[in-house]
Amino acid sequence: METIITSKKFINASTILVALLSLLVFVMFINQVKESKYIGRGAAASSSISVTADGEVTAVPDIAVLTFTNEKDATTAKEAQALLNKEVADTLAYLKKQNIADKDISSEYGGVTPKYINNTVYCMTVPCPQGDPKIVGYIATQSVIVKVRAVDTANDVRTGLATLGIKNISGPTFSIDSQDKLNDAARTKAIENARVKAEVLAKELGVKLGSVISFTENGGGYPMMYASKASMDSAGSISMPAPVLPKGENKITTSVTITYEIK
Repeated sequence: METIITSKKFINASTILVALLSLLVFVMFINQVKESKYIGRGAAASSSISVTADGEVTAVPDIAVLTFTNEKDATTAKEAQALLNKEVADTLAYLKKQNIADKDISSEYGGVTPKYINNTVYCMTVPCPQGDPKIVGYIATQSVIVKVRAVDTANDVRTGLATLGIKNISGPTFSIDSQDKLNDAARTKAIENARVKAEVLAKELGVKLGSVISFTENGGGYPMMYASKASMDSAGSISMPAPVLPKGENKITTSVTITYEIK
């Protein structure tokens, strides 16, 4: 009889323990369900202020860029390439006399292509058969980009290129050769402006700023580019000295979005 009573007590204790464990698991499950709405939201679950601000700096361009194409045509590809090689050599010699370093001269594209004409076919029927195109020569081209660091001489360099017989000349366009530091300065100003804007907003709301939750830079400090109007179209229109073109100022701008935690 005593053994039976002991067994019943053990069973009752086990039942109570299982019930307690089940209740604990159920409570943990409910808590997880309540918190699940924040899963994947990260910092958005906390109170925050998000602001966007701009920063800009200006600088005088320190480089002028000229782009031109050497072009020669002849009846054979070999002859066209030979004529082009001579013109390119004369061009490089001229640029060297202008104290333009080799590192500031780069080729963009070039090659030799055939020049065609279509044989005209006269007929009295419809449709009229088309004549086969015929190669009548070859055109050799070489496109070149030149950086002129003595910016005020850019138009003189252009005039000299035209004197060599080069007609396809574009520029000069004025820009900043290395603007990483200017980009950094513009970003720093944007961050400072964002901080001030967030502090004003926090004061109006009666809260205090905490740590930065997120940061995004919108844009990358791209400058406005200034280009001069061409002062000549060919070697025959350069009787007057080339004017010194105003460089103006380039404006480098960037925008940031910063989210602050609020207390």
